Amino acid sequence: MSMELLFCKSKVFVHPSKSSQDNIPGFLIITLEQGQPRQECVLAWVPESALDKKQLNWLYHADLTLGKSELQKLKMGPGTLGGISSMAWSFSIKLGYLYSIEFRVPSPTGLWHGSVILHSKSPQEDDTLPVLFFHDKACPSTERKMKELNKSFDPFTSSGDIYWGGIDFRSSVASLVDLKQTYVDPTVWLVNASLDDLRNFSPQLMQRRLSEGKAKTEVGSSNLWDKWEAAKWGFMTRVADATSKTGSYMGSLIRKHPLVMLAEKNGNNPYVKKLLENPRVQEVQDDFDSARVYLAKWALGVKQQADQYQRTHEIGDSYRKALTKELGFDSQSDVQFTEEELSRALERKFPVSKQKWESFFDSQGRISLTVNEVKDFIFHGGIEDFGTRKEVWLFLLGVYPWDSSSDEREQLDQTLAEIYNNNYKSKWLNRSTHPDAQEEEYWQDQLFRIEKDVKRNDRNFDIYKYNTPDGSAPETKETEDPSEGDKTEESEHWSIKNPHLLSLKNILICYNIYNPNLGYVQGMADLLSVVYYIVRDEALSFWCFVNFMDRMERNFLRDQSGIRDQMLTLTELCQLLLPQLTEHLNKCDSSNLFFCFRMLLVWFKREFEFPDVCSIWEIFLTDYYSSQFQLFFMLAILQKNSQPIIQNLNQFDQVLKYFNDLHGTMDWSDLMTRSELLFIRFKKIMEVMERKSEIEENIPNNDGGKTTGVQLHDFEIEDNDNQTLPCASKYLQLLLSKKLVVQRENPRAKDSIK
Repeated sequence: MSMELLFCKSKVFVHPSKSSQDNIPGFLIITLEQGQPRQECVLAWVPESALDKKQLNWLYHADLTLGKSELQKLKMGPGTLGGISSMAWSFSIKLGYLYSIEFRVPSPTGLWHGSVILHSKSPQEDDTLPVLFFHDKACPSTERKMKELNKSFDPFTSSGDIYWGGIDFRSSVASLVDLKQTYVDPTVWLVNASLDDLRNFSPQLMQRRLSEGKAKTEVGSSNLWDKWEAAKWGFMTRVADATSKTGSYMGSLIRKHPLVMLAEKNGNNPYVKKLLENPRVQEVQDDFDSARVYLAKWALGVKQQADQYQRTHEIGDSYRKALTKELGFDSQSDVQFTEEELSRALERKFPVSKQKWESFFDSQGRISLTVNEVKDFIFHGGIEDFGTRKEVWLFLLGVYPWDSSSDEREQLDQTLAEIYNNNYKSKWLNRSTHPDAQEEEYWQDQLFRIEKDVKRNDRNFDIYKYNTPDGSAPETKETEDPSEGDKTEESEHWSIKNPHLLSLKNILICYNIYNPNLGYVQGMADLLSVVYYIVRDEALSFWCFVNFMDRMERNFLRDQSGIRDQMLTLTELCQLLLPQLTEHLNKCDSSNLFFCFRMLLVWFKREFEFPDVCSIWEIFLTDYYSSQFQLFFMLAILQKNSQPIIQNLNQFDQVLKYFNDLHGTMDWSDLMTRSELLFIRFKKIMEVMERKSEIEENIPNNDGGKTTGVQLHDFEIEDNDNQTLPCASKYLQLLLSKKLVVQRENPRAKDSIK
């Protein structure tokens, strides 16, 4: 099978000794077999001595050609680079097998070359990968780009880094796999990092560990050292151990490292002294004086980054303290959360990008992580763009099984499209008049309701805005445009031409056939509109909607029992976690939380902007903590607004108006963090109540009976003949489950809907 050359950089050297005469020039290349997924890309270094004249000329040409654009690629015949894999110093490794890449920037004065250190996930294979040095002045493509940058007086790339050959390499790798820079050491970039790796290398975690260390050394605790080990200390030593890969002194320079900074500032601290006993840390310290020369040249840039981090950290620390206080975790209660739980809720900086999503799959297109790990990424980071969101939502909404391969998903697409078109769409398009007049009247009423809602639903979205055959903006003002108040549309008798609006109508009518007992209920178009906007395929959107309605059908039952159960659950939840607000709402005749009804009905779609709604929904769809996490999000809104309500509102109408006016005023990310912490607090309270209940049931009281009351520092609950503990509530117990709560509409009778 033919190969594609995706990246090529000439004059990349291996330095086997300190002598420059021993340096070996070569080509750094990235290749991929045609038809294979990106995770199968192979990174290789080929020495020039292994190539004949024809191969050399071809690669030099490739270097110049590919250097013009990151999007280009060259086809390689079967014999283009044949017979070179066994040459001395040559190597090849799949990009997905790398753990990290370290990019060491060259000296601005030319004192040393920029270099790249590759770290494999396998320690044995890691030892076989040499340090690669970029001789930029000898590389034609790098020289050309430097001249172009010099013409514009911009020696920096768009990312703010000084330009050198390693920048081109890093950009190419980042276009093929997920590449994330670590905060602990900016020179180190993780390849397809796990969420644990990203969290371990976050500045907040490292700063917190140092703070914990200062406190714990006073009592001689050794737990912090164990935490350093858990935070990839083994990886840190591998970075420091780079000198074993080359005899070049310049290649051994270690730039300013957080551990070195720690040693300088806290040399007398017993915790730091213990840390410095590690021989690898001593190696870093020994090399620091040499690295200082380089760092001094860029002191301004370093200072700016440090100031920016300090501002961000101070804001984050204040927010952390405020959340702890507001959510009731700073009191001496039976319920406390750990620093890890708080940090996990706050750490939402790792969205699932296209590269990250692709890194989850193996060569067969099967997800190689556990489903819970994937959901952890989505829950705590969201999805970066709409293109990736389409693929992810097909899994979240159950259209694609989590264990399916790419071939199986392609076959599934075809099968689902055939079933939709043959079993549902053609059924209503070819439908004849029903012999029963009442049934025919019901059917026509359903069509009227669907078309009416489709015409007016989300017309501010770009794909639904214009009622033209191709959905694009009209050439003249004569075409219907809702923003111009077209009289034809205002009459509600105009016909739908927009292809996306037609798809919405088709899907809702087909769902009416799929689920005839429920029928169409206002609000269902709101749900479908979001799903279709993301998926943009009528058949797949239908099946997404079918699965989505499995969990949402209870919101639209004719007797409203499903939404009523959620409101009862929310009421009990509010009584348990927000007792002061509950007491005040009782005084305002708002104890039934009626003002929350609309928000829960269509999952806050009318309270937030569309991109935020997508982020909120995909988190709900993970069922990461609970299949009813929307109730904790609603609880977070109540908690966030509790003080303004308690201090300023005292009537039902005031409370209702206050919540109806919240559109566009709320920060969904802050609310999601609060939702997670509220769930953690709720779960801990339930566990504490259950434990205390079991213990106190066996303790005799003064009357000779047994005590059944449970006292917590934050609240007091007493049991009597007519009360049960919250931990025994069926509604609250159900909140701890990830299993979907499914409620179906009863069979429809002729008089079910009037």
